[in-house]
Amino acid sequence: MTVGSKRKRNDLQGIRGLAILSVLGFHFYPNLFPNGYLGVDQFFVLSGFLMCMLLTRSQKLPIFQIFSEFYIRRFKRILPLYFLFILCTMFALYTVFPDTAIFQNQASAGKALLFVSNRAHTGDEDYFEKLSIAMDLFTHTWSLSVEIQFYIFVPLIFLIGVRFKGAARYVYYTMLVTLSFMFYLFSPPNVSFNSVFARVWQFLIGMITYFISKSRFAQHETAGDQVRLMEENQNRTTEKADGTANLVTKCIILAVMIFVVLLPKELDPVSARAFFTIFTGVLIVLSVKDVVLNSRIMIYLGDISYSLYLIHWPVYAYVRLVYKSNFWILTGALLVSILLAVIVYEFFEKWYLKQSNVVITVLILALFLSNELYINKDIIQKSMEKKEEVALTKERKYPRLDEMTANMTLDDAERMNAYWNQHDHMGPELQEPNSVRRYPDHKWFDFQENGTEFKILLTGNSYVKNHHKLIIQECKHRATSISIDEITGCEPLAAPHKKIDNGKFDDSWAATCPAELAVFVDFVKTTQPDYAFLLTRWFAVGEPYDTNENDLEHDTIYIEMKSQLKQILPNIKRKFFILDSFPRTNVDEIQNIAREMKEGKKTMEEINKSLYNPTSFERGRRRHAELVKKECGSKCELIDYVDAFWNKTMNAFQYFDNQGFSYFTRGGHLSAHGLEHVRPIYEKICSSL
Repeated sequence: MTVGSKRKRNDLQGIRGLAILSVLGFHFYPNLFPNGYLGVDQFFVLSGFLMCMLLTRSQKLPIFQIFSEFYIRRFKRILPLYFLFILCTMFALYTVFPDTAIFQNQASAGKALLFVSNRAHTGDEDYFEKLSIAMDLFTHTWSLSVEIQFYIFVPLIFLIGVRFKGAARYVYYTMLVTLSFMFYLFSPPNVSFNSVFARVWQFLIGMITYFISKSRFAQHETAGDQVRLMEENQNRTTEKADGTANLVTKCIILAVMIFVVLLPKELDPVSARAFFTIFTGVLIVLSVKDVVLNSRIMIYLGDISYSLYLIHWPVYAYVRLVYKSNFWILTGALLVSILLAVIVYEFFEKWYLKQSNVVITVLILALFLSNELYINKDIIQKSMEKKEEVALTKERKYPRLDEMTANMTLDDAERMNAYWNQHDHMGPELQEPNSVRRYPDHKWFDFQENGTEFKILLTGNSYVKNHHKLIIQECKHRATSISIDEITGCEPLAAPHKKIDNGKFDDSWAATCPAELAVFVDFVKTTQPDYAFLLTRWFAVGEPYDTNENDLEHDTIYIEMKSQLKQILPNIKRKFFILDSFPRTNVDEIQNIAREMKEGKKTMEEINKSLYNPTSFERGRRRHAELVKKECGSKCELIDYVDAFWNKTMNAFQYFDNQGFSYFTRGGHLSAHGLEHVRPIYEKICSSL
């Protein structure tokens, strides 16, 4: 039975329902539905079909009106809910998500707001890796970014296409499909997945599908100017015969597509994507009723698919971050996502789609500006604070990294500690601009400076990112260049050897560190610096001894340290500065410092005791001392933070100041305040080079 008498194609909503179910399966149960990502490819085909339909309706209008009608209709449909989703997600981020998620998602929200989520933060970023980590709440907005970016081109593509008649039009679109598919096929994986040009072929197949359908069914308009979507032009005898054949074909294709989604083994993505794209188009052309796509459940899932697509990922990410991968909790989260989507669809989507263009424009602008302010609230607040004239910033060579001002309170300390925790070592105030990447396959960066004396090198783990701006500020007046290499979690002198019962390393990054030792050496050899700084927290160098501290010559870690030093040291012309071990931070207690000081229930000594582990760091100091004494001599110098953080009155390390401002972050790095606390050490080193 055909759907010629229907005002709208319910089976198209059914395809949307199938697509959103595929995506939900892939996100919530990736091991069970590894091919569920193909649902997004179906959305692209459906979008192409819809775009072509909208453009065809207005093709007789003046060119300006064709563009304006198209964009008004599309933006009215997409933007209000999309901007509301971003705003609500940011509210959830600031209130219920862990602090560690905030900094990355502020940047991601800004990209999502501008529809550039398909552009990676870094060249190493991978979509499927982001899915597995589930830290980025806006990962899924890449597909909407691709669609919005395609809107820039599609009216022009369409207007050129209408100049061709008959078969020539299909040749035109087929050529564009071929070019885009070839771009997709031969591009690097990140480009082929994210680039709008690598996805054009899928939208265009949707457009071709519209033209084929239009050639079979005529469009008629009702007296109320309501468009009936593709009523059939054929006589009833032919209709019945064709309808039966179409139904059988449609059911076979649909069964195969459902089988692919349910298949627990991942298929070749190129073949699977091409299959799903083409046969989604075929399903659209075969406009006959079937029990699956035309069922009330699938149609309603299609109706709420936009809300559900936006909502489900932040819900999933929250559950993954807080409860890990519990099957039943994930299933509960899936049901919550569907319930929220129903509520949003019934009470917001339906409402705003009935509003006038003026109301929609005001709503969009209000939501966009609210998002802009909310996403950048930390930057706005800091820029306002910078305008204050305070005594702490006078007579300094550089503004304070921590942006401390006079007369700050414990409330300020609580706020600033939270900010430093959120941004950790990647806070904007700790990033030095204008770096140049030396090679595309290495994270080696150079800063060209105005000094005339020395080449300086910084190497180590994430402490390099943490410290680099401070050292550049203090040393750049002497340096011709400052080169940086950072490998998160790894140390230049030794790799972790400690293993757990099943033979794997304690941390996933630790397994890669042995191979990185040669990279550290290669970086120093290539750079040939006058001075080098080794900046790491102690991991490997603080592991237990093989025997005891007096038998380092038979200690695995120390032997590796000697071997690395022998390869590194000849390539450093003057001096090698090594950050010595100091007690690690108990990161979970940092956020409580200012609050506990305000409550007054604990003394500073009691608060301080909870902030660090006062033992075990000595092993790293013992190995460093032996290495410098026996293998390095005067060419090496240890940078010691013990004196900087030792409180003689308490006879203990102090990891926050008397006003409640923490020297460390939850990531175990120095906060901006902590870096200012150790600045005199580097000021002295750089002035004495």
